[in-house]
Formats: sequence, structure tokens, C-alpha cells
Amino acid sequence: MEYKKFGDQFYIRLDHGDEIMSSITNFCHENSIHLAEVSGIGGCSIATAGVFDSGNKDYKTETVNKLLEMISLNGNITEVGGKPFLHAHAVFAYKDETGNTKLLAGHLLNAVIGLTGEIVLTPSEGNIGREYNESLGIKTWKF
Repeated sequence: MEYKKFGDQFYIRLDHGDEIMSSITNFCHENSIHLAEVSGIGGCSIATAGVFDSGNKDYKTETVNKLLEMISLNGNITEVGGKPFLHAHAVFAYKDETGNTKLLAGHLLNAVIGLTGEIVLTPSEGNIGREYNESLGIKTWKF
């Protein structure tokens, strides 16, 4: 990973083998970033995304283990237990066995860079925490 700061924004290059969620979270921890917007594109070798099932209060997940184009990564950094927490959604495109383009999309749970990742992180002043909402089954913003 390498990065450069322009104004208030960080432009981060993730490299082959970097796991996106932990790389961004660790970057925020090391740079004392408590609140930020995250966006990115890139090429991945494996990704797991999910859609939250509010009835069962868990994620229905799918993992794709092949070359994926990360078309879009959008998310935010808040804090849980005083540590940076990345909540991100992503869309990936890949070719199936017949050569047709397929999509993997949803709440990003895990993704590993297979080529390169280009991440823009825009910090904000302040701090937003998260607390578990029993009725929803997820952690929501706590102001």
C-alpha cells in the first residue's frame, strides 16, 4: 500500500494480496481518522458480499474466487468501541464459465486485491459511533 494526501483527501493504492476492509481500517487507525467517506475501484482475486436478511438478522453471502473488476466501492468510516469501523458496499463484475458477465454486489464482507486498488478516503471532522439496534439486528449510527 502506498498513499498520497492532497488537501484533505487521501489517495491510497492497494497492492496485490491486500485485503480491502482491513487495509482501510488499519490505515484509518494509523492516521487517527475517526470519520470519513470511502470510494474506490480496482481488480480483485476474491470477494464476499452479502445482503442482510432482516428476518433472520444475518447476511446471505456469496463468494466469488476469480478475477473480478471492482466497479464501485462506497462506504464510510465511523467508530465501534473506539476503533475505526468500515461499512462498505461494492459491485464487482466477472465472467462466468460461459463467458457471460455476472455481478456480485452488496454489503462488502471481504475482498482481496488481485491487481490493484484505487481508494479515495475523505476524512471529516468529528466522530460518529455505532450502536446495536435490537429491532433491526444491525449497528446503526449513534450521534
